[in-house]
Amino acid sequence: MQKLSYLYYKGVNSLDLSLLIKSKGSWIAAERDKTYVSVPGRNGDLIQDNGRYKNVPIPYTMTVLRNGVRSFAELVAKIKNWLSVGTGYGELWDSYDPRYFRYAAIDGYVNITEELLEHIGSFAVNFNCKPYRYSFDGQNIISVPAAGMTLYNPEVLAAKPYIKIYGNGSISLSVNSSTITIADVDGYVELDSETMNAYKGINLLNNKMTGSAFPELVPGDNTIAFTGTVTGAEIVPRWCTI
Repeated sequence: MQKLSYLYYKGVNSLDLSLLIKSKGSWIAAERDKTYVSVPGRNGDLIQDNGRYKNVPIPYTMTVLRNGVRSFAELVAKIKNWLSVGTGYGELWDSYDPRYFRYAAIDGYVNITEELLEHIGSFAVNFNCKPYRYSFDGQNIISVPAAGMTLYNPEVLAAKPYIKIYGNGSISLSVNSSTITIADVDGYVELDSETMNAYKGINLLNNKMTGSAFPELVPGDNTIAFTGTVTGAEIVPRWCTI
């Protein structure tokens, strides 16, 4: 029996709202943000890499199938509230590739067309997505002993992890050839390489940190080591790809 195609957005499975994916319009890869610079007297433009990827559009066409005791109008209202209310990015993934999710926001409005009186409808929905796809495996917590370890990144892009280090005093973390030191640690310190913040709970500790840039986990093997009074650490690696 063929499985039903669905999407999952902001904690809601579309099947719970009698919504099926009719078609997925794009398997687009993120575009590198580059600037082409023309130089007089020189053939060909210079390429200036702006150090990031651009957001990507991900369109879907959805089918509404009325099912159960809810009227078509009630179903449409719930769908519009789900997709249109609120701001910011939410997790988006679908049944075509349930190994990865994106951070997505609705782009434009939701206009549901009734095709069969109070039973079937359809609409297009466009998501504006951050460039990376994140693996669900990369959201798992990995325990790191005080002696350190080698951690393998299975993706082709460097990951920006969340790291929680347990210990006290002045602690240094080395990831490959990059080292940072956090002073006056009291119990634990948290590092978020995506937001580039060191903190404990709600208290920022960026002023306690010295050394290289926030750690990244490159493709392949990554050597992780500590110095100082460390009892262990936890890493959410956030493996990602485009």
